[in-house]
Formats: sequence, structure tokens, C-alpha cells
Amino acid sequence: MITKRATVRLAVAAAIALSAARALASDGTAAAPSGSPGAPVSGAPVSGAPVSGAPVVEIVLTGAADNLGAIRTALESEARSAFTVRFRTAPRFDPAALFATRASSGVALSCWIDVSDPRRAALYFTDPVADRFLVRSIELSGGFDELDRESVAQVVELSLRSLRVDARASLDREQARALILRQTTPPEVPAGAPVPAAAPARRRALELGAFYGVTTHSAEVGLTHGPGVRVALGGSWGKHRLALDTRFQYQFERRYEEPRIGLDLRTIALRADACWLYSLATGVTPLEVGVRLGAGIDHVDAAPRPGSAGPSAFVPSDASASNALVLVAGSVVKLPLSRDLRLFTELFVELDPARVRYELSLEQGTETVLARHRLRPGVLVGIEL
Repeated sequence: MITKRATVRLAVAAAIALSAARALASDGTAAAPSGSPGAPVSGAPVSGAPVSGAPVVEIVLTGAADNLGAIRTALESEARSAFTVRFRTAPRFDPAALFATRASSGVALSCWIDVSDPRRAALYFTDPVADRFLVRSIELSGGFDELDRESVAQVVELSLRSLRVDARASLDREQARALILRQTTPPEVPAGAPVPAAAPARRRALELGAFYGVTTHSAEVGLTHGPGVRVALGGSWGKHRLALDTRFQYQFERRYEEPRIGLDLRTIALRADACWLYSLATGVTPLEVGVRLGAGIDHVDAAPRPGSAGPSAFVPSDASASNALVLVAGSVVKLPLSRDLRLFTELFVELDPARVRYELSLEQGTETVLARHRLRPGVLVGIEL
């Protein structure tokens, strides 16, 4: 089955071949002496090695080295029956070199083959005095397969024949210059037109992070702090992103001590949050700001012990654990470090709906020795994937 791409190429090659055939027929009729209708046409192909005295063609190749070697092999087998071919390579196509004259170089025709674009081959042909030109463009597969190589070789050979014998099939300098200028000049962006922004990186739905957080506790203890991890599931639309996450933080042991009694506190903080973010800048890795709201539980292990005054009439009770409900709200900033890695920081405040107290039991009642702040500001810094 012939593909659409192959059909188009065959049609192009057939059109070039028909033009070359008409030109060769006309040239052969003019060259044959009277009464010798069978006289050979000058430059007609002969199977095998190049014809003695065949015109010299210089072919300049531009593009990937592997592709250039394949083109050279294909051209050697296709065009050497009619031409003596010289090859050289260039880093890029140079229009100025194409329009330069070569009358004294012994080169009959010149051809530039530019395959820098894997989807398109651009071919440029000229005569030694640079006043006749052909410009061809061939669609490629992107993989430079056998059909690509054969298409380029056939178009080159037929175009060389056509340019050599048929001036009517060529372009003059002004026509060729205008056509090449259109092909090689990128389209101008109108003044004042918005520049398209780079597409932002596609964020994964699952986010993983690690952080270190510090939170105020009470007038007696000061601060609590410790490491934590975050797991979130999020989605984006436009510049907005919403994520639902859970957090686990271990807060290192904090010790409270007075002359009568002491207290060791260890806390595990569990949170469930909703976080909304907005991209301040467009790009691959935009800066994001937002807010988070959530709630959770503080699981506190409290272990009473003797106070700093030594033996006391107060007997420490057994260690106990309690859970306290916590509400949290805060602001979030995420700074991209790379395409997939972000630094985030949060300023937040936690609220205890019920006051958390640690009390000393006395014969006449109880005495509060430590009371946690109901409103506790804090900060955390972390890395997120």
C-alpha cells in the first residue's frame, strides 16, 4: 500500500522527470546532425561509471552526519551515470554562497542539500554564473528512512538535468532570492503583540514533602519543635491549585520544672488540611502563594517527676496520655528549586478550642502548674516533590 507521503513524493518526482524529459528531448533534437535522428544526447546517462567528460556537480550537504552519509551513498548510485559529483559539508546553508559565481571553478552545477530539519529537506540548485536557480522542498518522515533517501536522490538527479538543459524551468536571481528569504526568515512578531508564555510544568497529583516546624507552647515551656512529613493529593486548573493533605510531626520532648514538681512532655501532631495556591508568575516553575485551613489532634504524653527542690511531699502520678483537638490556619509560599523540587514555607496559627492545662492535685483542690496557649503561632520550612 502506498502511503500519502510516498504518493506526494512520486508525483513531485514525476513532474520533475517530465520537465527534464521534455528538455532533454529538445536538446537532443537540436544537437543531432541532419539525417542522424539517432544521434546520442550530450550528457545522457550510461550505466556504470561516470561518462567521460561528464559535467562536474558540486553537492554541499548540511545536517546530521549520519543523514549526510546516507544521502551521499544514495546520490552516488543515482547521479554518477550522468555527472561527476563532488561532495563537501557545511555547518549550515549559506544563501550568499549559493548566489556567488563559480564560472572559473570548473563546476557546471551546484546543489545545496539541507536536512537540518528531520521533517523537511530543502534543496537549492544553481548554474556556474548564478543566474538560474531551482528551489525544492521535500517532506520527510522524521526518521530519514529508505523512502526519504530515495526521494532526495531522485529529486536531486532530475533537478540537475532540468537545470542543465531547460532555462524555462528555472528561477532568476530575484525570484530565487525572494523564495529563499521566505523559507529561511522566521515570521515577524507584530510590535506590541504578547509573547506566548512557556507552558507551566505539569504538576503530579501526588505530592510528598518533609519539613521542620516550630510552634509556641506556653509561658512555662516556650517552644515545641520537630520534623514532619506531608502527603497530599492535588489538582490544577489555570493558575490555581487545590491540594488535600495529611501531616505527621514528632515534637521533641520538652521539660517543665519547678521546685515542687516537674513534667516531661512529648507530642505527636496529626493534621488534615486543605491548601489553595495561586501562581504569581507564569513559566515552567512558577512561584506560588496561598492559604491552608485544617484541623487535627495533638497526642501528648505527660510524665510527672519530682521537682528541682529534691524530695517533696508531692508524689508524682503515673505517666498519662491525652488528645487535644486543634484548629489551624496559615499562609503558604512555594519557591521552585527545579522542575520537580520546591521549597515551601508556612506561617500559621493553631487554636485549641478547649484550654489544655496540667494541674497539681492538692488536698484543698487543684492548682494549675502549666497551661498551653490557646492561640499559638508557628512556622515551618520544607522540601516538596
